[in-house]
Amino acid sequence: MMIEELINKGKEFERNAKVISEIEEGKRQLKIFLEKYPFKEKPELIDSLTPEKIYSPGSEDYLFLWIEHKTRSLGAISVYAKFYTSAMEKINQFKQLLKVIVDKNIPLKDKVDYDCGIAGFRGEDRLIIKKIIYCYFSDKIIPIFSTIDLERFCQKLNLNYEKESVSKYHKPYEDLTVGEKFELLNGMLLKFKATHFPSWDNPLFMRFLYEIFPKEKITEVNIQSSPLYKYGLLFEPQTEQEVVYLFSQLHRKLGFPYIVQFQKDFPDAVVLDTNREIKKIEIEKFASDFVNHGHPAEDCDFVVCWENDLKEIPEKFPKIISLKEYLAEYEGYG
Repeated sequence: MMIEELINKGKEFERNAKVISEIEEGKRQLKIFLEKYPFKEKPELIDSLTPEKIYSPGSEDYLFLWIEHKTRSLGAISVYAKFYTSAMEKINQFKQLLKVIVDKNIPLKDKVDYDCGIAGFRGEDRLIIKKIIYCYFSDKIIPIFSTIDLERFCQKLNLNYEKESVSKYHKPYEDLTVGEKFELLNGMLLKFKATHFPSWDNPLFMRFLYEIFPKEKITEVNIQSSPLYKYGLLFEPQTEQEVVYLFSQLHRKLGFPYIVQFQKDFPDAVVLDTNREIKKIEIEKFASDFVNHGHPAEDCDFVVCWENDLKEIPEKFPKIISLKEYLAEYEGYG
């Protein structure tokens, strides 16, 4: 896409009142979050964090509620509850991670690559860490946390990150760490935005890129897709039944140690979570299928799908667990 065409599309996009409203609400929530958790200005307050202030389902004020949900319009991540409980159980390591994140003198790449020793925070793409960094340095981060997405946008914008890698880090791009890739790709997109969309804030630029360069949706069997041999599937799921099968292989890793039953009627599964509480799960190939099938959101706790294709999450929607995102983040799939 030529720059002139891109700029014209940008002029049209910035008149999207719905997107602007969502971003403004997200910025309002972020401001409240920073007032409640002002760790960049007062890092000594990190030591006063209690497990309940980190993660407390049902409460309207805990740190990860703001990070994942209340600031979602500024950059979305999907996290499994067991990773939050891991942060509570290893609270001292988590506090040290926060101190590293808010330290203005530590380079971005070193923050992302910091090994805090907490399960879920050392995943393939370190999405949780990237989102926390964004919340404290929103003026310096384009809120795109997936390395694959960052690479796709740079390619679409003709930004040669492989050449820039050699220039900046003196090594091939494929040899970079997750943090180095994030620092490199983020910096290139920031520079592009400053040149061509100087009046835009970072969330608006993020939303624009996802709008004009969407992921290609798989509509038929792709023989070239990454295999799932270790889970007994030759190719990625093509039907809801195959997603049910894959969930049955992964449920313990997702924080549901016991399946009470699978059933014919809605919802598809009843499970126990790590707190031995009953949870209801509907299983779909795509998250949008839950909406298309007309299921009542209030009667379901989770939607387990292969791919989350929803651009906008309806209000009070069940928490989405994308098996594809989980495997990519924590088991290197794709």
